[in-house]
Amino acid sequence: MPKKAEQNHLQDFLTELLNSLQIDAEVASPFQESNFFDYASELLSDAGIYDNIEQNDFRDINRGMKIDGFNWNPLERTLSGIIVNFSGESSLGSISKSDIEKLGRKTAKFISNIQNESFKDSLAATSKGRELIESMSIYLEEVNKYRVIILTDLVMSNRVKLKKLKIADINGKEAFFEIWDLDRIHTLATAGSESEPFSVDFKSLCGGLKALPANVTAKGMSSYMCVMPATTLRELYDNFGQRLLESNVRTFLQFRGKVNRGMKETLLKNPENFFAYNNGLTVTASGIKTEQKSGQTIITELDNMQIVNGGQTTSAIYFTPLEKSTQKEIDFKNIDLSKVFVQMKLTVIEDPEESEIIKSNVAQFANTQNIIQAADLVSNHPLHRKIEEHSRNHSVPPGDNQIATKWFYERARGQYETKLRALSTPSKKKKFEVENPKSQKFSKTDMAKYINTWRMSPFEVKRGAQKNLELLGGTLKKEWDKDPDNFGIAFYKDLIAKAILFKSADHAIQYKSGWYKLEPGFKAETTTYTVSLLRFLLQKDGKDINLNRIYLNQKISESLTNEIMSLAKVVRNKILDLEFRDGAANPSEFCKSKKGWDKFKELDYSLEIIEPSDYLTQEQIREVNQKNRTENQISNDLSFYEQTKQLSMEQWKEVYNLLLDHIPKTNSDMRSLRKFTFESGGITSSIQLEDYEKAMKMLDKAREEGYIVTKK
Repeated sequence: MPKKAEQNHLQDFLTELLNSLQIDAEVASPFQESNFFDYASELLSDAGIYDNIEQNDFRDINRGMKIDGFNWNPLERTLSGIIVNFSGESSLGSISKSDIEKLGRKTAKFISNIQNESFKDSLAATSKGRELIESMSIYLEEVNKYRVIILTDLVMSNRVKLKKLKIADINGKEAFFEIWDLDRIHTLATAGSESEPFSVDFKSLCGGLKALPANVTAKGMSSYMCVMPATTLRELYDNFGQRLLESNVRTFLQFRGKVNRGMKETLLKNPENFFAYNNGLTVTASGIKTEQKSGQTIITELDNMQIVNGGQTTSAIYFTPLEKSTQKEIDFKNIDLSKVFVQMKLTVIEDPEESEIIKSNVAQFANTQNIIQAADLVSNHPLHRKIEEHSRNHSVPPGDNQIATKWFYERARGQYETKLRALSTPSKKKKFEVENPKSQKFSKTDMAKYINTWRMSPFEVKRGAQKNLELLGGTLKKEWDKDPDNFGIAFYKDLIAKAILFKSADHAIQYKSGWYKLEPGFKAETTTYTVSLLRFLLQKDGKDINLNRIYLNQKISESLTNEIMSLAKVVRNKILDLEFRDGAANPSEFCKSKKGWDKFKELDYSLEIIEPSDYLTQEQIREVNQKNRTENQISNDLSFYEQTKQLSMEQWKEVYNLLLDHIPKTNSDMRSLRKFTFESGGITSSIQLEDYEKAMKMLDKAREEGYIVTKK
């Protein structure tokens, strides 16, 4: 167990967690366990650790089997079985080595029997175990290793050493544990970063990494040139997997999939030449420990190491020796990685406030692949900053609480907890929590889920939180580039209404519909497909959902709730109907396909419960669109004015001088920008309304060139 101070923090976190899981007073324990699974899996998915976790439980006491879900990681080629150990106790409890190994055996036993035909035949056609077998078996040919993930509200004993936990190989492949106990979940939930904090101990891995300091004088940032042994890089990826890869690198690898043929050939034929032929790695970290040995700098530890360029190199070195093939009668398994070295450029960024911007710039300037430069929206993109600005400044109508509150947008994960911890007194913390309730906190992946469900792309939503954000991100980036004015306050109000619609539908399906309580499962698929289909059916009749009514009331009406529950029952039944799925064995995979959505659009279903006040007519839709355009423009004009005041005259001069190297001073945008560099501080009679917008546009260009806005 942790020390006393840490225990107090954990106890507070546990209390808050249990309160949030206990949605309704009548909720039974099994639903609390299911809610814990949802909470933990969404947290892991949002952090990009395990995307697209599938919840589907199977228990067989006689056979000693238990599994609550699974995850397939294509980058690591790892198939994970997930098991929940939820106590529901209000005080801190511990989980021992024997408890962990006992849980692991239950899940491992199920996975090892996936290919056992007699076991499969012993299960009913409608059994959840058979559903899981069908879902997981499609990945077996590609599996490199297996993992058992334990999610628990208990705390792992300090005496438990992960490397000493025993789990037998599964189907002849390596298997290992991943434990997400309360302590680790708390760390991830409260970390002010995009991914789970971790440290790489190079001293244990390879005795330390030799480095040549390149720039160690810059405040909060230092650079080094290193030579990374391939054996060390391979072990790093084996230990940390895709957590080493910055998000846009993961995106790139998902597009490419196959290991680069040229790298494979060099590894096979001329491993000693790999260093000369390869571009190497570009790496960032948030902290570094070094020591001096015979006048040589040795890196002993790096905090939060991220590969922002070199994903293909890492992938080639890790996976090529595992391939079941030969080239010119030489087996890939015989590749000698001890002869392979990779150059590594390391940048250590200690300032967390500037980290994401600098990492983004390092990744952009280091990469030449267009696909990475055009990656999905990153945290510091103007669109995310715009949503964050709206969420901090705009209070929503009181609703049932009779208190005006805000929806808190986490542009970077952990912002809510960071803000809360920074407040000095309990009264200030309480005031912040009342004004920004945790139930109204939402992330980038949440935002993408709400918007893509509204845009009637449930098959993309079901492809996983990170993949959905990536798919929608490209579209939103184009829309932003075309006209940023469309993302003003009206856009934000509609976004909040979409969030309320989605969350209310999800809650109603789980807690208010008697049919779901009798047979739970496939809630994520049911929710996104139901809301998308509801809008599709309305649009077929020339109508649309009245988002303004939802926003003003901060809830959906009883009639809309009942219509959603009625439609959701049909949707879930169709998802489970093999004939409706045209023989597709895996319901979840069916829901990830455009073909699946097309089948739902063919459904003959009449909306009979929804009331006229819940939807808009064609004429009302036109009026709302015009009103939104006007409201967006007014809010953007005011926003540009407020934003320009955040920079001092000296900072505007810095922006102007930086851009002079790239843009002629006769450019109309540059002429507008120059007005903000005078002693007036940007407030002169010569500044017009359009100048504020142009100045912010040029500031964005300066950011793209590497300019960092520091506090005045």
